[in-house]
Amino acid sequence: MVVPILSPVKTLFSKNRRFYRRIKSTFGFCPHNHLLYEIAFTHRSAQLKVADGNIVNNERLEFLGDAILDAVVADFLFKKFPNENEGFLTQMRSKIVKREYLNVLARKMGLNNFLIAHTNSSSPKKNLYGDALEAFLGAIYLDMGYKFTKKFIEQELILKYIDLDKMRNTDTNYKSQLLEWVQKYKKEMTIYTDNDPTQPDKFVSYVRIEQEIFGSGTGRSKKEAEQSAAEKALFKVNGNGSQDIE
Repeated sequence: MVVPILSPVKTLFSKNRRFYRRIKSTFGFCPHNHLLYEIAFTHRSAQLKVADGNIVNNERLEFLGDAILDAVVADFLFKKFPNENEGFLTQMRSKIVKREYLNVLARKMGLNNFLIAHTNSSSPKKNLYGDALEAFLGAIYLDMGYKFTKKFIEQELILKYIDLDKMRNTDTNYKSQLLEWVQKYKKEMTIYTDNDPTQPDKFVSYVRIEQEIFGSGTGRSKKEAEQSAAEKALFKVNGNGSQDIE
């Protein structure tokens, strides 16, 4: 019996074709440059070796996608709410692009099924999906252009998954809510922020209430890190966590 041998070229073609089909069935379009998307779905814990021998991951694409997402969301909100002021638009944009919300959007899109990561208890998957979503958008931009990316973000993210009317009525200023709580119960609170030692491009914040740490969070800005830490602290003090300090 003769066993047919599949050539390396044909094997690669078959693999790429399956990848194209997965992208098409999940996100509704076929990529031109499959390598961009493979990189976008590769977390820094996994790494990917490309043809020239370099080891890459999705961090550079994440940086690019973050900027594009900010621009498209800002443009969409500017046109959607012509009578609202800058403060409202800034707050709405922050709600959409904050890391925790992007994690949710990524899972709703099915992006978690593509991600390649090697994480453990010391390297949690906290923002892994949100980061990959931004990297994915960076890949789309490089592969398909800005016009296509803009349309994809508007139709496949904002209009498909985000309830803007509900979002505008949701208070996500966790730092302000936490401040109200400590004032009500006459507690001492301190929030301190520093550069994240594990991620130089990010900040880490801690919320201390009555000499005890009640929440910590990271972000690309001090404000984002503080909001993340305040959200976790608020979760605990409202009785949803493991501690009660009343």
